[in-house]
Amino acid sequence: MKKYLITGLVILAPVALTLVIIVFLFNLFTAPLAHFFIHFFDLFAEKHFFTLPPGLIHLIARIVALLALGVFILLLGCIARWFLVKNFIAGTNLLLSRIPFIKTVYKVSKDIIAAIFSSDGKKAFKYPVMVPFPYPPSFSIGFQAGEVSDEIQQKLQEPMVSVFSPTAPHPISGFLLFIPATDVYKLDMTNEDALKFLVSCGIIHPDADLKEVDDAPF
Repeated sequence: MKKYLITGLVILAPVALTLVIIVFLFNLFTAPLAHFFIHFFDLFAEKHFFTLPPGLIHLIARIVALLALGVFILLLGCIARWFLVKNFIAGTNLLLSRIPFIKTVYKVSKDIIAAIFSSDGKKAFKYPVMVPFPYPPSFSIGFQAGEVSDEIQQKLQEPMVSVFSPTAPHPISGFLLFIPATDVYKLDMTNEDALKFLVSCGIIHPDADLKEVDDAPF
């Protein structure tokens, strides 16, 4: 009986969690416009002398609000590519880049988001690796990040690799490490698989072979 109960929970829990997240995001994005469309549908029904159940009106209003929000985001993206709007955005970026304290937070956030959502094929993290951390013989999974600056390379006088080692199970924080190239091992798995492994604290692990990095760009 206990085994069947655990099996049922393992099957049901991810489904329930997914539904909770979907409902939360659906309500979050549709709430600002839902009241407007509910009022509109009430007036429309009153004008044409028919009634709809309140629950159905709320559901239709939220679906229409979600569609309207999607159209607005699409139009905003199209407008943002126009010449005048580009100049306006560039001016806003320049203004924010000159305000003390704000310029630091804004520039760092802008650079990180641009790297993650880059459209030219460049990825913020190139591939997952395994490095000795916090000290040998312990190892940690990380991601090969940007290039190491020339100043750091000259100070250390040996080829180094910059590695971002996220914390588990919350990978939004972590450590930026500079590891000798001979101590960095590339993992034959995708960034997504490595992230799943970290978030699940090792429960979800893809099959991957380990090999020393010998073709990393230095």
